[in-house]
Amino acid sequence: MDIGLLIKSIAGLVAILIVLILIFVLPARKKKAKQKKEQAEKEKVKKQKKKYEPIPTFDELLKIVKNQESSTEDLQKAIDLIIKYHSKIPPKLGIRAHPDFDKYVALIIFLVRHKNTNKDLILSLDRALRKNNPSYEPELNNALSKALNSRGGY
Repeated sequence: MDIGLLIKSIAGLVAILIVLILIFVLPARKKKAKQKKEQAEKEKVKKQKKKYEPIPTFDELLKIVKNQESSTEDLQKAIDLIIKYHSKIPPKLGIRAHPDFDKYVALIIFLVRHKNTNKDLILSLDRALRKNNPSYEPELNNALSKALNSRGGY
């Protein structure tokens, strides 16, 4: 009988141990699962907010470039957004440039003459415009030459 009692005692202790493990482990798992769900929902909301950010207009970005108080970082952001969203110039009207091309000429002039500009900004804009608008290459080259010549003693 002593062996039977010993086996029952061990089985009882094992059962109690299993119950205690379940009591402490399961809530921790639920907590982690709940935290993961909450984090996934937060990331989902962030992605949705990013999707619906308004695209800045060309004129808004041109104002940043025109502003002589804009820093190099501001100029870089504006040029990156112009390249991303507005680098395609409307097609030519026969042999004549589209009227919106004048905005791009103004952009080039303001960027080249800006006190916080650098060669990387100018080159990145020039390359993107040439790549996306091969029919405007002579006009873009002319505009860049005029802008560089008007720069003066910078």
